[in-house]
Formats: sequence, structure tokens, C-alpha cells
Amino acid sequence: MERWRSCAKRRLRDPFAKSRAVSDARTAVVVGANGGMGAAVTRALLQQGYHVAATVSRPDTLDAFLAAFPACSHAVPLDLSDAGAVKAQLTGLVENLPRLDAVVVCAAVAPFAPAETTDFDVFRQTVEINCLSNLAVYQSCLPALRRSAGRLLLTGSWSGKVATPMMASYVASKFALEGLVDVLRQEASAWGVHVVLIQPGALDTQMMRRSQASLAATIASLPESETALYGKLYRQMKYRADEGIANANFTAPEAVAATVCQALEAKHPATRYPVGADAIYMCDMAATRSDREIDDFILDMYRSAPLDGIVEKSELSATE
Repeated sequence: MERWRSCAKRRLRDPFAKSRAVSDARTAVVVGANGGMGAAVTRALLQQGYHVAATVSRPDTLDAFLAAFPACSHAVPLDLSDAGAVKAQLTGLVENLPRLDAVVVCAAVAPFAPAETTDFDVFRQTVEINCLSNLAVYQSCLPALRRSAGRLLLTGSWSGKVATPMMASYVASKFALEGLVDVLRQEASAWGVHVVLIQPGALDTQMMRRSQASLAATIASLPESETALYGKLYRQMKYRADEGIANANFTAPEAVAATVCQALEAKHPATRYPVGADAIYMCDMAATRSDREIDDFILDMYRSAPLDGIVEKSELSATE
């Protein structure tokens, strides 16, 4: 009799239980999952029990990503420099998911150059990747997020609140994203979809170190005319960045991942989450100080960098 009961129980098991469990599980898409922040977010979401579909920046990074995250249900390369292609490819990815509860965009680029010499094509591409591609993500994912009353988390920066020299295209793209997020949040609220902006400070990632190496190479190859005008500012910028790495002042990407999980789990998420001591300070400064006071602070931070044993005075600040 006991054997019969056991066999009967096996026969009564739901043959679709496994597929139903997959479709019932929370599903997230992570855009830019192969970077330092994206990998940390992917890892955290998998640990939280999400099924994760991911995009990576280039086809040649796909194999390494899948080896690191074999639990990801889908992974595809996605070039964020073409917003139209982003919308088409991401729409196809989302249509193949059983459901969609969360989307987290982790990708950005941060070229550096004086505004006077910034290449127009570099400026356009930066805005395309850091801002317009976010609109493409929103348009491709909103129908699915509307069905689940899900959440869209975009990655801004304190540079969307406080400008710094030598980063014209990056700063402009992040200021633009701040405004775009406000519009998306207002419109998506009609369906219970939360649009949230994560505002990290400087992150301790391999990309940061590659950026530092690129900055050093740029300084070494500056034409004489640009060195005369901006060489000192380049070196001041590099000094401050090197100082941050040496003193371990940068924020770990895992801190951003923890904040992402917090924003996804909160019953009433905040509209913005600054992450890292520098981001918290700068966002507060943007809300409490005048433009002239902010200019003084930023320019003094650069010009007080010791170069060749000499500390630059702040007489070149915006105000006396």
C-alpha cells in the first residue's frame, strides 16, 4: 500500500512545475553586465534569486562573461552607441523572457578633454551611450515592466549634478540623463513602474585603472599648443585621480550592487540613490551651494594639486 501511495504521488506531480517555477521567478535584465559595476550587480541579483538576462558591451567579451556567470538565462552583445539598434535588439530579448520585473543599466563611457578641443563625434557618441540609449532601453522594456509593475534603474553620476573641468561630453550626458529620468519617472508612474537613478561616485574598477593609463598616454602625446593651454589642468586631473586610487578612496562596485538590491526591494523606493562618500557630498553640495561656490570648490580641488612640488594657488578660481 505504501509503495502504491508513493507511485501515485509521483504520477500526480505537476509535469509543468519546473517551467512554471521559472516563469514565476523574478526576472531582471542587466545592461552592461560585463563591466565592474555590471558584474557586481549581476552577481547580487543572482544571489537574490533573480533569473538574469544580460547584455555585454562587445561580442568578444561574451564567452568570458558566460564562463563567469553560467546561471544567466540569456546573454547577448549590445552596442549602446546606436540607440535604434538597442531598441530593436532589446525588444527581441525581452520578448523571449517569461516575464520582466527589473531592468538595470550599468554602462557608460567617460572620455576626457577640454571643451575647446572636444571632438564633436566623441561628444555625440557619449550622449548616445550615456543618455539616448537609456531612452531606448525604456521604450523596449516598458511594455513588459508595465505588466509586472516592475522597476527600471538607470545609472547616473554626481557629475550629473556637479560639473568638473575636462569632462564636457560626460558631464553633459549625465545632466541630460537627470532630466530624462524625471520625465520617465513621471510618465511610468501611471502603471506603477518605478524609474530610479543610481548616482555612484568614482568606482574602483578595472575601467578606472584603464582610464588612468589612457590619461597618462594622452598627456604624453599632447601637441605643444594644447600642452601650453591645458597641460597643467590635465596633470592636476591625473594627480587627483591617482590620489584616489592610492588612498583607496573609490567606491567598491559591490556597494552599488547593494544599493541596486535596496532600490528593487524597497516598497517605496527613493527617486535617486547617491552611492559613495564623494557622491553623497557632491549631490548635497549641488542642492545647497550656489554655482559660484561650487566653481570655487571644484577649481580649488584641481589647482591645489601639487605638481613638481609646487601647490597651485586658487587665484584662477571663478571668484576671489
